[in-house]
Amino acid sequence: MITHIRMKNFKSWKDSDEVKLAPLTGFFGTNSSGKSSLLQMLLLLKQTAEHPDLEESIFFGNESSLVNLGSFREVIHGHKEAILLELEFGGKLRSSLTIEVPNEAIDIDNFIFHISIREANRRPVVENICYTIGTEADHKIIWRHDTIYYKNLQNPIWDNAGGLGIKNFYGSPGAGIVWCAEIVRELSSAFEKLFSHVYYLGPTRVDPRRRYNWSGMHPGHPGQWGNQAIVALLSARVRNLKTRHETEVVPIEQRISYWLQEMDLAHSFSLDWTEITGGTEYEVRLQKTSASPPVTLVDMGYGLAQFLPVLVLCYYAPEGSTLILEQPGIHLHPKVQSQLADLLIEVVTERNLQILVESHSEHLLNRLQRRVAEEKFAADQTALYFCRNDEGVSNIDRLKMDEFGNITNWPENFFGDEMGDLFAMTKAQRERQKKAEG
Repeated sequence: MITHIRMKNFKSWKDSDEVKLAPLTGFFGTNSSGKSSLLQMLLLLKQTAEHPDLEESIFFGNESSLVNLGSFREVIHGHKEAILLELEFGGKLRSSLTIEVPNEAIDIDNFIFHISIREANRRPVVENICYTIGTEADHKIIWRHDTIYYKNLQNPIWDNAGGLGIKNFYGSPGAGIVWCAEIVRELSSAFEKLFSHVYYLGPTRVDPRRRYNWSGMHPGHPGQWGNQAIVALLSARVRNLKTRHETEVVPIEQRISYWLQEMDLAHSFSLDWTEITGGTEYEVRLQKTSASPPVTLVDMGYGLAQFLPVLVLCYYAPEGSTLILEQPGIHLHPKVQSQLADLLIEVVTERNLQILVESHSEHLLNRLQRRVAEEKFAADQTALYFCRNDEGVSNIDRLKMDEFGNITNWPENFFGDEMGDLFAMTKAQRERQKKAEG
């Protein structure tokens, strides 16, 4: 689980301050307010950790990566290439780790990672990296200019340590300080494991198809555009993957069928091979009502096709994973956007997922408030934020929601000027009535 993020000089963020994350975290705000950039920071770290080049200090991406941020100049705030880019996150380990430091062995279940990057010769270069461990955050391993420090910059323990990337050391430790290298390797491994369980679904998903080919592959996830969603379902069926709902263990497809019915998106859902191509291709067939003929996903409606990858990811991702969802309710009716909150609550509660969602949906937020008021979800399990852009600089405010679901610090025009529109409409109606009577 990711416990917090912070960024300095990242795109429109001069300094986000510490943004605490909960099991269910929502980012709202106007267009170009910086919401997506908060999530892009995590995608940047994930794709860097998974990049095959160990000496790549930071991988801004390309056309096939999770996010393509271009270059250091395009990422740095205000395009000021002389300033530092700083990224930080807190991570909670899936299992505790024992680390040996001088005269002490400490058990940790969380850590903080901080990296500062500058540009040199048109390339991003690591200025320093800091891992903070321990319950009191009193143990720090700092790499700066080929020197390793312990606790503070006045306590060097390893000169000429060589390069340090997000994933590992490039040098070899001298005698007596092997413990330091081992700590960094353990923490680097924890970093990679954490981000290996981060899954991303982009704001627009691939168009539906009439038939899907499956050669027996087992994808790690449904794809960042949902392009592997049907393949993932077929894989789950063959491997008999199931999910826990309350005390019952049920197939993934059954949970998807349940939600499609609950949201009134489809009466039935099936995924079967077609004889047309000799059984090598599969069709998604759905019925809108019990009396409707089965049709393919292409004929069912664009909104459902865009939403299906969300459902698949919520049940296909391993328990304990972190899901990053951009606009999961796009193209959905307001009623379904409300029920989306119930889906997210279920998988957070029953599958121990952490979900970070970026949305413009007031209906999703209102349903979440209602469930908190009904004591079906705890307020402290949520973190809700409103982002805004003030003259080119992004700022963020945490919405204060109490145990009754009330939000006490609504930003002005949070979801547009609804009341203003109603007053203006009423005024216009009265003026027209006066003209008609006069």
